[in-house]
Amino acid sequence: MDNSKFQFPTIAKWIFSILVIILVVYGIWYFRFLVICFAIAVVLSFMGRPLMKGLERLSYKKLRIGNILASTITLITLIAIIATALYVLVPLIISQAMNFANLDIYQIADYYAEPIGKIELFLHEYKLMPDNTNLETLISNKILDMFKLFQLTDIANIVLSLSGSIIMGTFITLFFAFFLIKDSHLLYNAIVGITPDKYIDEVDRIISNSRNLISRYFIGIFIEIIIMITLLSIGFYLMGFSNFILIASICGVMVILPYIGVIIGGAMGLIITITGFLSTDASLSIAPIVLKFAIVFAIVKLVDDFVLQPLIYSKSVKAHPLEIFVVILMAGEIGGVVGMILAIPTYTFLRIIAKEFFSNWKFVQKITKDI
Repeated sequence: MDNSKFQFPTIAKWIFSILVIILVVYGIWYFRFLVICFAIAVVLSFMGRPLMKGLERLSYKKLRIGNILASTITLITLIAIIATALYVLVPLIISQAMNFANLDIYQIADYYAEPIGKIELFLHEYKLMPDNTNLETLISNKILDMFKLFQLTDIANIVLSLSGSIIMGTFITLFFAFFLIKDSHLLYNAIVGITPDKYIDEVDRIISNSRNLISRYFIGIFIEIIIMITLLSIGFYLMGFSNFILIASICGVMVILPYIGVIIGGAMGLIITITGFLSTDASLSIAPIVLKFAIVFAIVKLVDDFVLQPLIYSKSVKAHPLEIFVVILMAGEIGGVVGMILAIPTYTFLRIIAKEFFSNWKFVQKITKDI
């Protein structure tokens, strides 16, 4: 008996499902600009949710703040925070770019020629570097290549070329964010609208848990960044660093990359610190500068590791630190820096989905027991 005619609907269903998935993925890639704007708007709505709820609860006698006014105040508050950060940091970035432009690389190389020569002899002696390679030239070329990234003309050209996209993206993001803040059920209704009826209860719990956990995570990250920048600014100011706000901001913002962010932020902060001093005096010894930077950075990082991060990551997303570390490394391999930034919220969302649909698996039970 030929059963192929009975198998065709199942095959057709699989083919249709695969085609839909391919179409969705292609649509996300094709409209990636809008997808990025919407993703940023979702993050802003998550961060503004507690303020929105607080404003809605405010009342004076019989007067209450309406939904539209509360949404507007929340969005304006978020815009004001971002605008203030840009207002403070942009002049500092321009000033630092000028320091890079005024830096005399060759004078610095001449001053450090003796220690560089000793290192070069050591590397040649133990065959760690080819004999025909000059370490001083190599370092100078690498530094010059790096400084090209900070040329004001190139930065200005990039900003001007992207100005149209930046303005349009900002408008679209704020438009999305306003309605996501105003109607907290907008995204929920859209997801439920395409969900089969038999999965409504599970999807409802997924959305509710995701909203709470991811909202707490982003708010926690924001608080962590503010505390880190404040502590680092105080420490660098006491150490006599001139551009201490910019250095602290770079180091503090990089905490959004847990574990690996300390290396990136520390390296960038140290380079800016050193070049800031060398731009005024090329013969200045950098050892005391590095030591001062390391002391402040290490103390603040210990506070972050033992106080801030355990409270934020473990409490907000309810995951073991080892889980977080592995997930971030894997995300970095897949999507680079962007992947690392999105790793924890994405992992949290996937854990919530797994708990609802695969709760009978022992592995899933282990990683979702605290959710």
